[in-house]
Amino acid sequence: MYTVLSPPPTLTHYVINYWYASSQSLLPQALHSDGCISILFVISGKSKMGTTSLNQNAYFIGPQTKTTIWHFEKDVQNLIGVRLTPLGAKNFTAMPLKESKNLCIELLDAIPLDRTLLDKVRNEDASISDKIEHISHWLEQQFKKLNQPLPSILETITKEIQLSPRSIKLADIYDTLHINSRRAERAFDQALGMTAKEYATLVEVSKARSLLKQKPTRSLTDIAYELEYADQSHFTRQFKKVMNITPKQYKQRISM
Repeated sequence: MYTVLSPPPTLTHYVINYWYASSQSLLPQALHSDGCISILFVISGKSKMGTTSLNQNAYFIGPQTKTTIWHFEKDVQNLIGVRLTPLGAKNFTAMPLKESKNLCIELLDAIPLDRTLLDKVRNEDASISDKIEHISHWLEQQFKKLNQPLPSILETITKEIQLSPRSIKLADIYDTLHINSRRAERAFDQALGMTAKEYATLVEVSKARSLLKQKPTRSLTDIAYELEYADQSHFTRQFKKVMNITPKQYKQRISM
């Protein structure tokens, strides 16, 4: 069972969604990079994400620029996750996000954590809605505590990238905003834990994945052209850089 839940209105600026999974003998899952940062609560079960072994604990999944494979043991997995918005994580932890880039670390390494929260989340008598409510209350307190207003230019840049990642000219955006490129890149790196160019690449590949799912009969050449690549070879190289597999291999996987 896998369920996605919307956050309360007070958290929509920071949280994309919650999700809950309960199953046994899960197959390995590919965690595709999209520029978002996640919080994971392992209620039961053992697994391995990259090189990190996960058991009953809470984890912080930092900004990922490459696909990570999540392997599960055969015992029952009960998991609750929180997906933060690209700019939401900066108000979650004071730790420089680039220190957790492409890593999954214990949540305690990212923020001070009251162990009573873990007890409430792991309580077998509590419903999923109760657990989500406890997590939401804790997140609200955490965001209020830090409350670090981000420069408005960061939201402008991320929105521009989301609209047209392939044709985006970051230098032109910086000129339009009358901001020094080094200052903009430094602010972006601090807020998202990756460069604006890396984020644009992730958004670009995310759009490619969506097109490959929506138009399975389209040729890769046509997909590359629609995404504004000069040729299919360039598209394949960029896709594999993030996904660790080619677009052709990805098409084969999703058609199985």
